[in-house]
Amino acid sequence: MALKVVRRLRSLQKDILACRAEGRRARIFRRVNAAGDHRIELTMERLSGKRVSVLQTAELELLSALPGVREALEILEEAA
Repeated sequence: MALKVVRRLRSLQKDILACRAEGRRARIFRRVNAAGDHRIELTMERLSGKRVSVLQTAELELLSALPGVREALEILEEAA
């Protein structure tokens, strides 16, 4: 299971950095539904298409620790 998560996060890292290299931004959206459940969406619009991934809070923390991701997503220290 851990290997699957690592592969997914590295794939997201690669796409986030490629998005930035193309002059585009990857964006994080945090939504709360009526039941109070949190949903974190990572949206990347690239020349080749659009990718949307739903993340858990722990996955976002791990992803933002990968090289270049925090800067590309413009995550502030106090927000992470």
